[in-house]
Amino acid sequence: MTALHRHTTMPRRRARARRQRGLTLIELLLALSGTALIGSAIVSMLFAVSYGTKADKDLRSLVTKQMTLRARIGAMIRESSMVLEQGDGYLFLWQHDADESGQPNLDEIALLEFDAAEQTLTVYRAPASPSSNPEYDAAGDFVSQTAGVKGGANFPAERWASGVTAFTISLDDADAQSARLVSFRLTLAAGEERDTAIGAAALRNVGDE
Repeated sequence: MTALHRHTTMPRRRARARRQRGLTLIELLLALSGTALIGSAIVSMLFAVSYGTKADKDLRSLVTKQMTLRARIGAMIRESSMVLEQGDGYLFLWQHDADESGQPNLDEIALLEFDAAEQTLTVYRAPASPSSNPEYDAAGDFVSQTAGVKGGANFPAERWASGVTAFTISLDDADAQSARLVSFRLTLAAGEERDTAIGAAALRNVGDE
């Protein structure tokens, strides 16, 4: 090969190599762009699936919780013989007159209470053998009468549910102690999901004790 031929051929090879490198870079950028788009689509799809799964899980949790609460509240009412006092978000029940004194003792009553600030539903009941078992005036104010023992060892709290956004109670008689049917409505929340439970239960007849 002559020197002149080598002189004219080398620049052509360099130009071809540069064109090949340029095409390879463009192809690489296109491939990366395509990969990024596919990755973005996959992330969006996974997020949508994850969101749907969480919503389904929250809804199942709410349904289970409301069914459990409705059953527990209904059983608590049916096991009681009298509504002692009812107010905004709370219900005092006389479960039974164990000593037949005609007046409720601490170990004979139960309190169901809704805390709107904490969004909780709590039950207060005395243990089987409280160290102190005072007798209360059935016609008195039970909020005041039990204030000193509420939440203590003789009238401890048992949280039944959290995430309760609303709880209302209604009776079939304006005089709480003459009522025989207790109706209730509570709303539960979990994430973005909401569920409302509605129930009613009749008090146990005094003659059944």
